Order: sequence, then structure tokens, then C-alpha cells
Amino acid sequence: MLQTLKAETRPHHERAERVVRLLSPDLTPSGYRRHLEALHGLYAPVEASLAACLEGRIPGLRLAERWKVPLLEEDLRALGHDDASLACLPRHPGLPCLSGVPEALGALYVLEGATLGGQLILRHLTRHFAGAAVGGFAFFRAYGEAVGPMWKAFGEALTRACPEPALAPRVVRGAQDTFEAFEAWLREAHVDAPSRL
Repeated sequence: MLQTLKAETRPHHERAERVVRLLSPDLTPSGYRRHLEALHGLYAPVEASLAACLEGRIPGLRLAERWKVPLLEEDLRALGHDDASLACLPRHPGLPCLSGVPEALGALYVLEGATLGGQLILRHLTRHFAGAAVGGFAFFRAYGEAVGPMWKAFGEALTRACPEPALAPRVVRGAQDTFEAFEAWLREAHVDAPSRL
């Protein structure tokens, strides 16, 4: 299933990656903050939908350990936000419909893949902002040394939850729709615009 997802979502993944500017050599602290704000606007509603659809259904997913919104909020507080300003951050209004467990697992594939790929971004941010007061990169440090095992556990849970080949198109559609939402939201948030701060 993971190989099918990778192949079927490659174009969507590549388009979404193009609007992520965190590896830019010109990234400023305010640009980094703006990007995290945009990610918060996507992750908060997606994780709420995933919780509603998946909570308690697939114990092997270890969902409670996978939520990233608390980590994004930790990073955003380090960049000047407080509870009131976090509550006012815009949220993506047009998320894909997660009509069932397969679609929800497709969406979770996108978020878990971002955690896996985020290790490259973490290394860049650590070097790029060395000595700067930008916080501890909690979002990108998610799972710590357990990134690989958490990805493996996700793949195993996905395979157990959707063993029938007939479910694969629904999982793929959930992932494709989530990648498209990710790309559209980051583009709309202008995270690559020059900083005005």
C-alpha cells in the first residue's frame, strides 16, 4: 500500500513540496513563523477530522502520539504567539472530505510522510538559525529518534486496516486530496512572500 501511495501521489507531492520554502537560504525568522502559522491552519482542522474518523478504531496507529498541533503551538509560542493569538490564526476552510477510514488513512499518510521528510528541513533550520532565538523546532523534532519506527508502525497499521486491494483507490484519493489542500493553502498563505515584519 505504501508503494502504491507513493507512486499514485508523486505529482501531488511534488507540487506541494514546491510551495514549502523552509529550505531557502533567505529564510528569515518572520518567514519561518509565517510558514508555521500556515501549517497550523492546515494541521488543526485535519487532525480534528482524523481524530473524529480514526480515534479508537486502529490501536496500532498510536494516534495520540502522532498529533502535531501541540508541537506547532510550542514553536509558535517561542516565536511570539500566546493563547489568544493562536486562537485567532486562520484555518483552512476547504479541507477534503474524509468520508471513511481509508480516506482518513490517506490523509494521515501525507502528514506522516511530512514528518519523515521534515528531518531534512530540521537539519537545515538548525544550521540556518544557529544562535537565533527561534525556539527548539518541536514540530520538526517530532518523534525524536523514533521517526523511522513510527513510520514503520504507520505502514503496518495501514496494511492491517486496509488489506483489500479494492480499498486502495480510496486511500489514494484521501492522500491526493490532502496534498492538494496542503499546496493550495500554503500558496494562499503566501509563505514565500518577502517578509513585511
